[in-house]
Amino acid sequence: MAPRRLDSTAAQTGIDDLSETSIATSNEHKTRPPQQIVWLNVYLISALHLMALYGLYLLPWANAWTWLWIVQCFCWGGMGVTVGAHRLWTHRSYKATWPLRLYLMIVNCMAAQNDIFEWTRDHRVHHKYSETDADPHNAKRGSFSRTWGG
Repeated sequence: MAPRRLDSTAAQTGIDDLSETSIATSNEHKTRPPQQIVWLNVYLISALHLMALYGLYLLPWANAWTWLWIVQCFCWGGMGVTVGAHRLWTHRSYKATWPLRLYLMIVNCMAAQNDIFEWTRDHRVHHKYSETDADPHNAKRGSFSRTWGG
């Protein structure tokens, strides 16, 4: 947020940024649009958790190579989301060669967070409409809506 000029009316009245009511909060009495559950996400995330529970059951008998594979998949998937979907495609913060983009596309799939196009769209909308009803990750709607709904 940019600093206010000293000769502004807010400085004269003693109102600071924290005590002001914004337009968004004054319109909260309006009815919100009905929330929709994205059933594909419900199915996929449920299946992922069931597979994870089965994997936890098998974990005590896992080989050292399996442990290495688990750690690598975790790191690669995280890199696909943070370096690829987030920094490269959503914010366009750097340019990448075609082989690196292909690699980031593949490892982004390992994270199971939708395809790059949906992830990028949702994250850009999240930044544009942060903490409003248009924000797909609005924390005010609760954790269930952030995960399952749109």
